Amino acid sequence: YNEKFYLHKSFTEWANESVKNVGAVKEAVGDSVDICVEIHRQMSPTEGISLGKRLEQFSPYFYEDPMLPDSPNIMAEIQKNCNIPIATGERFTSIFEFQQLLEAKATSFIRPDLCLAAGISGCKKISAMAEANHIKVIPHNPLSPVSTAACVQLDASIPNFALQEYTGEDKPPKKDLIENPIKLENGYLVVPETPGLGITLNEKSLSLGENPKILDTPIGYDGSVQDR
Repeated sequence: YNEKFYLHKSFTEWANESVKNVGAVKEAVGDSVDICVEIHRQMSPTEGISLGKRLEQFSPYFYEDPMLPDSPNIMAEIQKNCNIPIATGERFTSIFEFQQLLEAKATSFIRPDLCLAAGISGCKKISAMAEANHIKVIPHNPLSPVSTAACVQLDASIPNFALQEYTGEDKPPKKDLIENPIKLENGYLVVPETPGLGITLNEKSLSLGENPKILDTPIGYDGSVQDR
């Protein structure tokens, strides 16, 4: 992104650009590929509804985190007013937060993060709660090959798995962490047949220096930190 990308935009500018970008992707892939729209909690509820209505024409598979996840009842209003399935839950850490979300009928997909929500055992409980509400599971997974391996074990063991977030692990530093990374074949992660998570850590890679992630922060025209 160029330096102007992170400068503050009005909601109209931001929404118009979003519709344009999603439309371009839809035109490129057609109906043979589902589109997932990620908002990353960067809008208010009213903005989420407004943009969601404009994105309905592209039939997204889901509309993720259109607002902060702290109010399931308000998230339910977005779900009710947009003809797009809502996906949320990546910031939740307990079964109790997911219980409130499901009771409010505020989502169509849940996104538990195994590194936050009590690991495989905790996420199996959460997945069972979702199953009882006819809700499917899309595990959140932006972190490491170890997280991917754990997610694949969960995916293979629940009946309401939908799809798996996967950011690619064929380049350093992720590529160097595992001796036998999970295989990706024709868009599908292959469940390993070896014991445990099915991976072996490359202990030599653990002795390498840190590789901190550079976080891009949106900045306003006056230099202040912005929400989007």
